[in-house]
Amino acid sequence: MRKAVRKIIESRIFYILASLVAAFLLWQFVVTSVNPSQTSNLTFYVQYEGEGVLSAYNLRLASDSPQSVTLRVEASTADMRRLQDDPNLIVDVSGIREAGEYDVRFTFAAANVLMGVFSYEPLWGVSNTDNTIIVRVNRITGRTMPLSATGISYEIAQAPVGADYIYVGGDELIEPESVQIDGPEEILNQIAVLEVYCEFLSPLTETTTQTGSIRAYDHDGELIPDADLQEVTLNGAPFDQATVNVTVTVLIAKELPILPVFEFGAGANADNLEYRLTPDAVWLVGEKEMLQDEAYVRLERIHLDQVGTVSTVRRPILTPHSTEIFQGGIDFVDIDIQIRGLTEMELLVPYENVRFSNLPEGIDAEVVTDTIRITLRGPEEILEELEENSITILINLVDFEGRAGPLVIENFTVQVRDYDPEIVGAMDLPDRGIAVNLRRR
Repeated sequence: MRKAVRKIIESRIFYILASLVAAFLLWQFVVTSVNPSQTSNLTFYVQYEGEGVLSAYNLRLASDSPQSVTLRVEASTADMRRLQDDPNLIVDVSGIREAGEYDVRFTFAAANVLMGVFSYEPLWGVSNTDNTIIVRVNRITGRTMPLSATGISYEIAQAPVGADYIYVGGDELIEPESVQIDGPEEILNQIAVLEVYCEFLSPLTETTTQTGSIRAYDHDGELIPDADLQEVTLNGAPFDQATVNVTVTVLIAKELPILPVFEFGAGANADNLEYRLTPDAVWLVGEKEMLQDEAYVRLERIHLDQVGTVSTVRRPILTPHSTEIFQGGIDFVDIDIQIRGLTEMELLVPYENVRFSNLPEGIDAEVVTDTIRITLRGPEEILEELEENSITILINLVDFEGRAGPLVIENFTVQVRDYDPEIVGAMDLPDRGIAVNLRRR
């Protein structure tokens, strides 16, 4: 028996086992004496991992998910010191696929900087009762909603300002007119109306732009507190920080005289023309920058070789760009025209008195109309002396190059013997064209 015991003691395996036992006892001594276990209450910062995976499934941690938690933990002296210097919990939420409340396991960790890279190193020797934390996950949805301007408060000056114009009316312009809201589905379902709140200094006398904040109302018309909208974003910004531009356009009304524009002809000129406008002035509405330099309102051009010596002509009012007639109801002017000292006379001009110029190459022209009715206007003593043969009609065919077949010519020149057209001229009546046939040679 002793021989066998001695053999075991002297064997190599015995010394190896004895060394392992001694090392274990020494480690136990160090742990219990040099680095003993400690218990302490610590507040830990929660570090969430896997939030990018949540986003891929249209999920997001709720705003009330804990950012810190106080736990009673047990750890060695060395680990406890690291936890006290930088207490952290690692919570991995990458395995969550649906909205709801979850009890998720966490890992104790301490800050670690290696090769200039910051990370958290798990501390496996730290223990807690269950090592879990409760987190809530919301499903994120979104929709586009219009913005209303019912929260805007302003007043526009109505009293006369200056000698020329008064301030009138205005329109609100919200930019953008609609917004994209994103957030938890159950919160977005409560929002019925988005309203812009903006107050302007009153009274306004010019177009003004201000920044307005957004308010949300539920389906009962009640204001939803900002605290309930912390998880909602508007156009990518936190709801309580989102703003839009609101512009109130202030217009002016200005009275402007009406200016007709005449094109003289057929004996009518600035010396023998008289006219009267009804109305002779009009109030226009527009932005101040557009109207303050305007001196009059124009009408469509009036060709005096298209009206008689006594006529009434109606022409639309040509308002400047971005303006309109104040209070509506008037969009045209009647012009009573009288050309003094002239008379009118109709003559039948034979087709032999028609001359052509700029005939296209290889084309002959002939007048199909036997007689052409021309109305002349001029002094009575001159018209009484005129005969048909003293009238020549000139037709310019420069615009009909290469054409053949029948044409009706409405633009032509009338030569009245050797009189200046400013004294005696022919009235250009569009419904009296000249039938012409162009044929190839």
